[in-house]
Amino acid sequence: MNATELWRRLQQLVFHNILHLDDTPHRIAWGVFIGAMIAFTPTLGLQIIFYLLVATLLGANKVSGIPILFISNPFTAVPLYYTTWSVGETILHPEDGGSLVTEDTIEAWLGKTGHALKETGLEPLFNRDFWMDAGRVLLSTGDELWLGGFIFGLLTGIPLYFATRWGINAFRHLREGRRLAHGAATSSKE
Repeated sequence: MNATELWRRLQQLVFHNILHLDDTPHRIAWGVFIGAMIAFTPTLGLQIIFYLLVATLLGANKVSGIPILFISNPFTAVPLYYTTWSVGETILHPEDGGSLVTEDTIEAWLGKTGHALKETGLEPLFNRDFWMDAGRVLLSTGDELWLGGFIFGLLTGIPLYFATRWGINAFRHLREGRRLAHGAATSSKE
């Protein structure tokens, strides 16, 4: 997939799946915010379930945040979680300047998960044991990963909330203007 195709799909996703939702701008934007918060948590594979639960409990739109969850996926997990862990590590352990993560540290974290991907390609992604091991890895990284994920979720979610709310209001205003203009043009022809 080239960049043009990716951009077209992103536009279609936003235009059809978010702007056309039949809900208040706040509830839709609130769903996007919650989706961003959950996207950075170390819950890969369970994020949609968590999103639906939290969105229901907090009164957000249950659809609008789902596309945001795909920020974290099997292809972005390592750089995303390493970055969030590094931020959390630096904040929780400033006296160490954030400990350096070595290749041995990453190997210990990844365990069977890393070896499975390295040796067999993408096939383990369809195996239950792989996801159980991946979950163990993510949870074993501790407070650093959760704190870093929370920070990145806020840094992403807050601007997305306001951009989504503004975008929905602008889209609805334009759509209403077109509808009124079309109605006026139709009635003047009669």
